[in-house]
Amino acid sequence: MKLGYRDRIILLVVMVIVVFAIGIFAFIKPKWEELDTNKKTLETEQNTWNTQMTNFERINTLRDSINKRYNESLTLCEGFTDEMDSTELDQFLQEKFINIEQFIKNDMELSGSSTISDMGTATLAYYYYTPSIVTYPLYEAADFDGSLAKAAQQKCKESIILSARSSQIVGNGNATLTFKVTKQDTMDLIDAVRKYAVDNKDSMLLQSVSITDFDFNGDPLERDAQGNIIGTPPTPKEGEEELEPDEYGYTDVTFDFQVYYIQEPTKPDVGEAYDKSIWDGDAWRNYVSEKTAE
Repeated sequence: MKLGYRDRIILLVVMVIVVFAIGIFAFIKPKWEELDTNKKTLETEQNTWNTQMTNFERINTLRDSINKRYNESLTLCEGFTDEMDSTELDQFLQEKFINIEQFIKNDMELSGSSTISDMGTATLAYYYYTPSIVTYPLYEAADFDGSLAKAAQQKCKESIILSARSSQIVGNGNATLTFKVTKQDTMDLIDAVRKYAVDNKDSMLLQSVSITDFDFNGDPLERDAQGNIIGTPPTPKEGEEELEPDEYGYTDVTFDFQVYYIQEPTKPDVGEAYDKSIWDGDAWRNYVSEKTAE
């Protein structure tokens, strides 16, 4: 069957359309879909890249913040005593406050029971002063503009804020020691503990001091069978007269030593500082992390 000119033109157009359609569906459409997918992937990856670059830019700020927090923690820890077990606490007290020349010379000695505990815990609450606000009907009636109530609230502001804060638990060591000691040496020991704590910014204190005889009328020194004093009487301080034996009597005094510990922070590994020049050039494109290499 012969086709006319018009039919051949129509057939040619149809074939062109069919070929074009096949080309679109077989080649162009997949590529178009792939292009669309790649665009979405590129957008996602670009957002991820931008986010990561922002995180990189924050590295140095975070490093500085961590180091600052670490240094602040070290400064805070300086106000606490180094951790000690009972043996170390005993040696510490003997070296700093007991076996010193003055007390040895004046025959201060342990008497009665003494206890030294291993490290435990203690709760430290915030110290604050709560003002006493006195009110009464005429006082309240006189507050026409509310300024008195506002002033009272302002006075209590600090105590209200601090009272709401939680107490902190820290390490704690305790030693309760009883000495046969003179009045002056008792006061000097108290001063020595305070001075050490202030000079060394150390969190130790005398929780309590219990004195058996406030007149210190105990026998000052031991005596031999003939009643003679054994030992050397205390040397009077500059400007004072020689003391008679009955003026430097002894009594039992119990000292309750408290020391507080806090764990020193470990050194954080913050890594190297971020240098954005590492993105210059193409060397970074071939970088393989240790984790990826594994």
